Amino acid sequence: MSNSITQSLLLKPRRLALWLLAGATLAAVLAPSQARAQAFPNKPIRLIVPYAAGGGVDIVGRGVAEGLTKMFGWIVSVENRTGAGSNVGSALVAKSEPDGYTLLVGSNANAVNISLYDSMPYDPVKDLTPVVFIGRTPMVMLAAPSTSFRNVRDVVVEAKAKPGSINFGSGGSGTSEHLTSELFKRRAGIQGTHVPYRGGAAVYPDLISGRVQLFFNNQLQAMPFIKSGQVRAIGIANPKRSPQLPDVPTLDEQGISNFAASGWWCIMGPGNMPTSLVNQINQAVNAVIDSAEFSKRLEGLGAERMGGSAQALNDHFRNEMAVWAEIIKTEKIKVE
Repeated sequence: MSNSITQSLLLKPRRLALWLLAGATLAAVLAPSQARAQAFPNKPIRLIVPYAAGGGVDIVGRGVAEGLTKMFGWIVSVENRTGAGSNVGSALVAKSEPDGYTLLVGSNANAVNISLYDSMPYDPVKDLTPVVFIGRTPMVMLAAPSTSFRNVRDVVVEAKAKPGSINFGSGGSGTSEHLTSELFKRRAGIQGTHVPYRGGAAVYPDLISGRVQLFFNNQLQAMPFIKSGQVRAIGIANPKRSPQLPDVPTLDEQGISNFAASGWWCIMGPGNMPTSLVNQINQAVNAVIDSAEFSKRLEGLGAERMGGSAQALNDHFRNEMAVWAEIIKTEKIKVE
């Protein structure tokens, strides 16, 4: 056998080994990038509701979860993680990996708790990423049927004639009901006594009986009591009238300028979520809330669809933080 043929036969196994080594190296390099490039989602998603089942945040969250499950083909499960005015569930999301598989149904509390609590388990600005604004329902000013209050002017006239004679119920110190009443008193230039309860539902028996005169509650919770005639709606805390209560004028129409307060819901993720992932989830949720099924659900709740970009939610969130931080500081409100 010639010398050149012998050398060639000896080199072939060596070349083959080198090719195999090169191939293995290339596969190792490409594997992480291919994994990153996998379509989202490729496993179930957790949607954390930081309140008990059955409330407005839970109802809205379950509607979004149902829509996303149909869209993604992966289960989007709702987990109720209650405690500390939403801080327990929100902190769980804040400390999760920013991969889109753990999301939060956020609400007013995420914007105000940092001003209410002396110690927070997370920073709402640094540790949460705004994704999309779902919807909102305006706060409604309710009067006990035994009172003579038929409009906001009646309340202001009596409060000024008899300082400290009127009272406002709320679901507890620092709740949206409490903060809205404090904002109203400040804007109207009146005094009034705050009467806190353990949750908004607990206010209604005393409001209906007249032991409490006034109560700001979100329209979602208030509608059954308004429809039954058990309480009287005298003002909408929104720039425009509610389609569900077209005969109830806004507070702005009644002389309390630029008065807006609402219960609202959104989707947020952990801090530092990649922009591309935020945009993808934003588009998916927008598609869900644009659907006829979800729109009907919101309408049934007396809520307004919002949607839009992640930036729009971020702007709203920061504005809410600023507005309520001022009220909380001025009135020295703390969680009891």
